[in-house]
Amino acid sequence: MNKIIATAVAAVLLATGAAQAQNVSIVEQYGYKNGQLTVQTGENFSYTGQDGRWNESRTGQKGENEAATIQDGDGNFSLTDQYGRNSAQTKQFGDDHWSETYQHGAGNTSLTIQK
Repeated sequence: MNKIIATAVAAVLLATGAAQAQNVSIVEQYGYKNGQLTVQTGENFSYTGQDGRWNESRTGQKGENEAATIQDGDGNFSLTDQYGRNSAQTKQFGDDHWSETYQHGAGNTSLTIQK
């Protein structure tokens, strides 16, 4: 239930741009030995939700970007690198998925789903 609520909150914030007044990073982790790193410069929003074991998420943002990462399973890795004004969503359900998203410029959008 928490995952559904967190996903809904992240989706609403991304859709409305409500988090664009400053750098904002929201992280929710459940499970065992999950890791997360967010580095932001500018006016960015990042949400990371992880449930499982040994998941790793890294988000780097410079400019005015929005990113949401959801990982549910074991051994997943996600990297999102944004420079400019872009939007990215990564959703990985299951085990041992790997995702890298690089966005440089303005107006780029990305949606990655792995099951």
